Amino acid sequence: MSSKPKASPEKWYGVQVGHNPGVYTDYDEVKRQIRGYPGSKQQRFSTREEAQAFVDSRDAGSSASLNATNSISAAPSIKEDIASEISLRPSMATSTRKTPKAADTTTSKKQKKNDGTPAAVYLPNGEIEPGTGPLPEDAEDGFDRRIKLNPETGTIEYKTEEELNARKWQPTGDFSGPMIIYTDGAAPNNGYAGAVAGIGVYFGPGNPNNVAAPLGAGKQTNQRAELAAIKRAIDILPINTTALIRSDSHYAIQCVTEWFVRWERNDWKTAGGKNVDNRDLIEPILERIREREMAGARTRFEWVKGHASERGNVEADRLAVRGAEMGRRLMAERAIQEAAQVASDKEEGLEQVGEEDEWAFIKTLQEHEGAAGGA
Repeated sequence: MSSKPKASPEKWYGVQVGHNPGVYTDYDEVKRQIRGYPGSKQQRFSTREEAQAFVDSRDAGSSASLNATNSISAAPSIKEDIASEISLRPSMATSTRKTPKAADTTTSKKQKKNDGTPAAVYLPNGEIEPGTGPLPEDAEDGFDRRIKLNPETGTIEYKTEEELNARKWQPTGDFSGPMIIYTDGAAPNNGYAGAVAGIGVYFGPGNPNNVAAPLGAGKQTNQRAELAAIKRAIDILPINTTALIRSDSHYAIQCVTEWFVRWERNDWKTAGGKNVDNRDLIEPILERIREREMAGARTRFEWVKGHASERGNVEADRLAVRGAEMGRRLMAERAIQEAAQVASDKEEGLEQVGEEDEWAFIKTLQEHEGAAGGA
């Protein structure tokens, strides 16, 4: 007489730490509860009571052992089920992306202990879901450089080979060359009435020292704007920092590198005996250059072709044009304010009059007051 085959014992799974702690009989449901949950804890038992005691032990302050009064013995880990599922999955030898496998469990000395690492969750193709499982060997401070957050989908993904191999340039602190600055001046309608000039100083992309400003007081000419831009750049530069100033103005460069020698010797007179133009800008530049030399810093100048392909010059020109536009707006606002003031003065009978008309104005005002009083 043959005996009936014994039914396989029912499995109970206790999820102590997960999305919804509790007792489960379906292993797929257990995986859903631990997937992506940091520090998840679960275990398989042969009875529901043992599984429930395991879940309850978290509240009792013990996650490593169960209450001895319940006579519960250690049970096989759920890892056995995971290992059995992996053995049934096909090989992923044809995959071209380097993603971690179940066997990649070795740790590096550089990797810090991280008991809160999410348990490994395996995808249908055998790969570990991004953001779960053990960290790679080159991980530092608990960071996995293989993964990224997709801003469009909000999901964690593995980086492509191109993204993994990408490199970004950044300053090392070993730079010892001169600081390079581009300067330029702009004066739309240069030489005509109503011209307004601006200056541009370019230290680099996004540099807070970049300048776009109106020329300010004095004649609004392109040459003055070129010199004023150089003056502003030298004023901003640290006094002990060697610098190379690039300008597209032969005139401005010659003024502060060669011509000034003869002008100073001739008491700032030209060969024809006339006063040197723009002395009020040239002298302060020379004084600052000499101060910088005393501090051990050189100031060199280099001419560049204007409005060409050199980015620094193009950016300095853009800043200068913006500065001229700022000056034009300021002059327009000032003209409007002055016109409004004149109109207001006229309404109050305070418009300006010439000397010859002063008594006539007073007499007219007196007659007007007398007529008003007799009315």
